[in-house]
Amino acid sequence: MTENTTENSLKWWEPKRLWFNIGVGISGILAITITGNFECILFNVFGIIAWGILANILFSTGILVEILDNYYLKGKLQLSRFRWFSYIVGTMLYCVFTFGYAIFYFTNFEDF
Repeated sequence: MTENTTENSLKWWEPKRLWFNIGVGISGILAITITGNFECILFNVFGIIAWGILANILFSTGILVEILDNYYLKGKLQLSRFRWFSYIVGTMLYCVFTFGYAIFYFTNFEDF
């Protein structure tokens, strides 16, 4: 593995982290808006922060998988070819999961 390969992975992934966070944030805000539950307690704020931290840890797996491929498999899988696919699918799945979880969490089931 060369420094160049790690540097290339970081240079490709890191600028996209902002757009990932914006997408996840918008999907969560949209879901909360749809439920109409704007009651914000301290527990919810900590949960939202933890959700964001988890999202960024999972985002970093793209970088980590590429680096591990380059180090252990000497780049045989050439995972950098699938960067855009991984980024788009991963972002969309996390946005959908965030939206669904927020809808479930903030829906008042007493009305059912």
